[in-house]
Amino acid sequence: MFPSHRTRGAPTNCAENTSKGLPADDTARIDGKMNWGGLQSHQTIRWAVAYGLFGAPRSGASIAFALAALSITGNPASGATALAAMTAAQLVGALPIARLGRGANSIAFFKALIFIRTVALFACATACGVGAPYAVFIASAVAAGLVQGAAFGYLRDSANYLVVQSQMTRALALAAFASDLTFLVTPILAASLGSVSASFSIAVIAILGAVPAMILPSARGNVEPQAVETRTRSLTPEVLLWLGCACASSAAISGIEVGAVSLAMGFDLQAGYGAIFTGTLCAASLVGSVGNGLLNKAYSKQHVAAMFLSIIIGMALILQNSFGLSILGCALVGICAPSLGIHYSLQLNRLVTPEMRAEVFSVLKISTSLGTILASATLGWTSVTFALTASIWILACALAAILSKDFIIGRRLSETRLSGGAELATAPALTAGRRSERNDR
Repeated sequence: MFPSHRTRGAPTNCAENTSKGLPADDTARIDGKMNWGGLQSHQTIRWAVAYGLFGAPRSGASIAFALAALSITGNPASGATALAAMTAAQLVGALPIARLGRGANSIAFFKALIFIRTVALFACATACGVGAPYAVFIASAVAAGLVQGAAFGYLRDSANYLVVQSQMTRALALAAFASDLTFLVTPILAASLGSVSASFSIAVIAILGAVPAMILPSARGNVEPQAVETRTRSLTPEVLLWLGCACASSAAISGIEVGAVSLAMGFDLQAGYGAIFTGTLCAASLVGSVGNGLLNKAYSKQHVAAMFLSIIIGMALILQNSFGLSILGCALVGICAPSLGIHYSLQLNRLVTPEMRAEVFSVLKISTSLGTILASATLGWTSVTFALTASIWILACALAAILSKDFIIGRRLSETRLSGGAELATAPALTAGRRSERNDR
């Protein structure tokens, strides 16, 4: 597991760490022993469930919005307009709104954003129920999407205060499993409830999306003043590398999901058989999440490279004129997807200072959304074959960047640390050491 990130000059005394609200790995150490007991385990499960249910509104919106558009305008295709507006608002609002919460308690700010999203979704349900103009419905969807990206960033950041660092990989794996289940069940639930009432369907997914704010434990997750004073640039070359890899992975996975119907029709099957490809992808992803939870360990550069190669091979198998090979390819992509997602999250958490983590995780959400948009646009303008081939080349470029990272980024970072980093850290470290000695006495 990666070592926990500590701000230069932060106190090392355990009592001081607890009082100042540092992450769970710091507060859980007592006399050098990790306190991984019932409390921490309970908090981890609650956080993982909150992470999974967070995506309920987005996963159910595609069907719920279509049914709402049908009742308001008579055209279900208009629901795509509201969904696109919601997604665009998420991209626009993620970083600015995340910056508004800088220095605040991560969990409290997350709950405030979830409250706004829930109110906006209930406004969508009300607009649908009373037959308000469709522009009102779209405006409410935009309000819900505006806070969604930032809320994700603060939800992910809250894990640093609720999960013991040695269990972070397991917690992220459990969260990915819960998220996959949500994306499987919520569309079915939205369709079932929508057959009774479209507004009721939206209200239910709004309530499911509000559950994370109700079950997430409270914790002191504010940033220390010393951390703000020693702020460093968040979008370093290595951070940009992992954000780019997340975008590439998202584009590849989305290419399969969005192009599933085209793949089925390419084998002279009915459009409904496209669910076989997405189902295989999702089932393999669940297996990958379980594997990550059982292993509970970080991956080396060689492991990451092997997973990228597996996804590239899987994409190439999908392009072969063989139904069996295509299914195998979907399984290869799906089983590696959660592992890479967890790796990106852990790397970004390690690379940035605590007060910048929520913002960077919000940018991570933007990156994955851009990957989905890129894949959808490519499929719409060209063909599924071209889109998947383009994804292979993008993944190959990302793999080359990872393999050359130590030569391009690592050397420059080492020089920077040697020239300036040591000087910046010397005085605060000495001060913290003297303060720790006084506390020990």
